[in-house]
Amino acid sequence: MGITSFNLGNMTLAVLVVVLLLFPPLASVAAQQEDPLGEGRGVDVVAGPHAVRVFVINSNLAAGFLQMALFITDANTGETVSDASVVLKANNEDQAYEGWATALNSPSMPERYDVRMNLGSTGEWTIDVDVSSSLGQGGTRALTLDVPALSRYTNGSLVFFGIFAAMMLGLVYLFWSTKRQNRRRREAVEVDAQGEP
Repeated sequence: MGITSFNLGNMTLAVLVVVLLLFPPLASVAAQQEDPLGEGRGVDVVAGPHAVRVFVINSNLAAGFLQMALFITDANTGETVSDASVVLKANNEDQAYEGWATALNSPSMPERYDVRMNLGSTGEWTIDVDVSSSLGQGGTRALTLDVPALSRYTNGSLVFFGIFAAMMLGLVYLFWSTKRQNRRRREAVEVDAQGEP
């Protein structure tokens, strides 16, 4: 009586819960392994003596979030410029809203300048790049983005609520089936006790 037996329904439900719990982390790992700087996804602009290649790495425009990588080279020779000061200006003329951010590189990747921006309102945003280095200074428009109104529920939140509801239903089923098994055991013990002289 001390050993608990699992029926096929409980075992299937347990496997389903484990799969649902493991699926989002595995999908996240797969997304991180994808090369974010694939060919043809960048925008090439010229800012004075600098050639600038702009990649949007990650964005959630509905939340106003934007992450970019910039590669700065000498427009004439194509050599990497690792000492540049890179400032990005975001402008939303409809909302009279303006913001800026600085893109920074690291000693381990001097050719890549990374920046994260939060665009504070909806509407059309223009992103301008201003680059200063030993070559000189120059600026240009790099991107035009449309930030939509933030919807209350995104696809991701609907998936989260669906998984949460499935897990709750699974827990309720496990609780109910355990109570049912315990009741049947008690009834069997009572029947056995009544049958004994």
